[in-house]
Amino acid sequence: MTMQFTKRAFVLSAIAALSGLAANNAAAQKVDFAGKRIEVIVPFAPGGGSDVYMRAMAPHLERHLPGKPTLIIRNVPGSRSIPGANQFQDRAKPDGTHLMVVSATTVASFVFDRAKVKFEMDKWQPLLLSPQGMVAYAHPVLGVKTWKDLPKLKGQQFTFGGQSANSGELRFIMMLHLLGLKTNHVWGLNRGPVRLAFERGEFNINYDSMPGYKGGAMQLVKAGKAVPIFTAGIVNDKGEIIRDPNEPDLPHFAEAMEMIHGKKPSGPGWDAWMSSSKMNTMMNKGLFLPAGTPKPIVEAWSKAIADMLKDPVFDKEAGAVIEGYPQFIGDAARPIIKDAITFKPEAWQWLKDYFKKEHNVTLN
Repeated sequence: MTMQFTKRAFVLSAIAALSGLAANNAAAQKVDFAGKRIEVIVPFAPGGGSDVYMRAMAPHLERHLPGKPTLIIRNVPGSRSIPGANQFQDRAKPDGTHLMVVSATTVASFVFDRAKVKFEMDKWQPLLLSPQGMVAYAHPVLGVKTWKDLPKLKGQQFTFGGQSANSGELRFIMMLHLLGLKTNHVWGLNRGPVRLAFERGEFNINYDSMPGYKGGAMQLVKAGKAVPIFTAGIVNDKGEIIRDPNEPDLPHFAEAMEMIHGKKPSGPGWDAWMSSSKMNTMMNKGLFLPAGTPKPIVEAWSKAIADMLKDPVFDKEAGAVIEGYPQFIGDAARPIIKDAITFKPEAWQWLKDYFKKEHNVTLN
């Protein structure tokens, strides 16, 4: 099912029939985690986005899981979340007592670094996908005052900083390329230092995740030091890009493409971006059980998550971690996962050519 949230109310829309969930409740109630300790692997250091996401949900999941078990969060940081994901693959038992937190970085590692990964994320059991949007913004020195000035950016030179071409920056640098904006890239920098460099005028275009934008870059906008120009948008249950519910007055990327090029986007480059967007936006955070977990256990977890997301106490105490985005539970997540990790042949070739030509990175 998909669960859509607003600031004050919960609106439930079903991808799977709601009667199906009701029928599953009896089986889910037979599962009992009383006295159990559930190990949760967060493949990043404490304090990061995935860690905050899980720690905000943990006490509410404990209340809604049958038997009210204790969730033990274990941080396993390492290169691009690979060590933690590999460890989950090797050690997790399919009995409902092992949970994995996945981020867009984990998905990118699975897609682009197959030689380094042992984990088989495509075989894990999805429980929850939590999308997270982003906002692109430009420096006023470029002559823009509002998003309506986006066409004025054509022909100008841009400088952008980030971690690396095949990291979480992928969706944004592809946006700049597809828009036809000439960009110099400065790699090896995290988002915080990049924003400071933007504020100093060292970079003239940037983006932030929605929490980062609301919590930091918005102050630059209010001070007249940044101009928001578009969002990534989100994908609805029909596979269409729609405006980000947190910034509905800003055009989404498909609209920005049409503003620049005068036509709706299409072709292998667009298909490659759509897959990367599902990877970076729609699979920004998620919860998974190991492969082979029995159906009654999956149903118990799914029911607990659905009940948590509808709980006003969760909304008040921790609802900010889902940012008002639709939440995809159980099998409703599978089409998104498939699209995020499987590129069309023409789109994959386009991506390989793009990485090699623009960033001197070879994809296998």
